[in-house]
Amino acid sequence: MMLRTLVLSLSVLAAPAFADVQSCKNLFDRAPQVLDDLNQVGSQDYEKDHPGLGYSATFADPSSKITVFLYDQLNQNISPEMALESFKQAAQDIAAVAERRGADLAEINAYQTRDTSRVLPLRAEVETSDGLSEFLSVGIVDNCIVKLRFTAKFEMEEAQIWMKVLNDYLNKGYGSPA
Repeated sequence: MMLRTLVLSLSVLAAPAFADVQSCKNLFDRAPQVLDDLNQVGSQDYEKDHPGLGYSATFADPSSKITVFLYDQLNQNISPEMALESFKQAAQDIAAVAERRGADLAEINAYQTRDTSRVLPLRAEVETSDGLSEFLSVGIVDNCIVKLRFTAKFEMEEAQIWMKVLNDYLNKGYGSPA
């Protein structure tokens, strides 16, 4: 009997520690239907078929598209290193998508903000030869990786202002935009 208890205890300890996706789900559920003048045009629950991939909400108008991804990669504790790896992969994805469109990328400007109050400190921005501005922000909110992807058909300076407003909005937990 004691051996059976020991084996059962060890098997429970050896099993992978799956994350509580509730924090990502809570963020997803709080996503607004309208973001300034952008309507939510879609949302996805990837957890059903691909646990760990989380959720997304997309907002768009004719000149821009913003997608917010919320996921935990089946980890209970999200580390800054995990967010950084996710950021690097997403930056590569931007380059691949631009290439599929037949666009050339200018240099990707990637950096980390020094403002420790920012929940999305990892940033990247690039202009493409087809006139699109691409932005990316990644960080950790409530033990959930949050990735913001913004594609706009307007000048980089205007897109940078939009990106600041969006980051401020997410930084306030979907509070009022600044």
